[in-house]
Amino acid sequence: MYGLSTKAWLSALCLLCVVMSGCAYVSHSAANDLDAEELARTQRQAVSIWVPMKEGFTLAPLASPMVERQIKFYSASGTHLQDSLELSRPYLYYVLEEVKKRNMPTEIALLPFLESSFNIRRGKGLNPAGLWGLMPVAARHLNLAQTPFLDERRDIVRSTQAALDLMQELHNKFGDWHLALAAYNWGPGNMSQAIANNQRRKLPTNYLSLSMPVETMIFVPKLLALRKIIEDPIAYKIVLPDILNKPYFEKIEVKHAIDISVVTQLAGISRDEFIDLNPSYNKPLIPAGKNQFLLLPVTRIETFQKNYRQFDQPLSLWRSVIVEQPQSLEMFAKQWQVDPHRTRQMNGLPMGMTLKAGMMVVIPKPSLKDD
Repeated sequence: MYGLSTKAWLSALCLLCVVMSGCAYVSHSAANDLDAEELARTQRQAVSIWVPMKEGFTLAPLASPMVERQIKFYSASGTHLQDSLELSRPYLYYVLEEVKKRNMPTEIALLPFLESSFNIRRGKGLNPAGLWGLMPVAARHLNLAQTPFLDERRDIVRSTQAALDLMQELHNKFGDWHLALAAYNWGPGNMSQAIANNQRRKLPTNYLSLSMPVETMIFVPKLLALRKIIEDPIAYKIVLPDILNKPYFEKIEVKHAIDISVVTQLAGISRDEFIDLNPSYNKPLIPAGKNQFLLLPVTRIETFQKNYRQFDQPLSLWRSVIVEQPQSLEMFAKQWQVDPHRTRQMNGLPMGMTLKAGMMVVIPKPSLKDD
């Protein structure tokens, strides 16, 4: 509030007008105090995500023909690049904002293009999964849960936080963004070994001097190629998707266990729309718990909240119980009078597994047991 010039106050007022109105209208009194270039930049920032994205590009260039080769590859790949960037529409604003909060190069927000092509349904089990292509070992290192009900590698918010934590950890370790990116792809242990090998031979330890697998060697050139295309898409005959520089989704706290079918009903969205924002849930039930949340499109929040307040039916067909003592699933099912096959399927339990004391098992609610 203190020390701001009249011009700064009017600039902020102009931005507010643009955001609230969704159009290019700015009052003449404010526009008179802004030069045309500043006004145009303010308006673009309120509309397109590519403006703040490009303003944060700070990765050092690589003096390597690999970058140009990757540009040619992207340009010749038909609509793959444009399709993948279109898939980023629900996620890119959130990812970019989290990158900016950490003062990281905004190129990092494009890493999911390399790791998953922004396809949130790609990967499961022992394979890389989620936007950030995280392996199970990385998930354990980053404290991301992997249970029959949940794979947080595919959680948009938690996986993004974890991946950026990892990138910062690697940057602190290696002191160079190129090496940090290579370590993200290849693993920090492999990167440390490659650096040590060059040090023993009294060779440089920069990115282009290290012996790395081809996939890792072209990892940074791919990212820099993507940056160059975004900086000047017309030159490369690429049309960037018109992604707005504003939130696509909001978080909703899960205070009570709720079925996905109920969420979609209350929000007025399809199951596919739900999965686009909540791909981490493996089962039809969203369990309640500390810091448990789901994501919904900003445009559906008000509808969901209104319908939730008026909803007078059970939120879930399931309930969770704690196993009191070690026992077979068959004995447990008999005790609770539920179908063992359906219980095994719902909980992802292998055949012959003994349930352990303290284990949580989800079963149908009493009035909704199998006929």
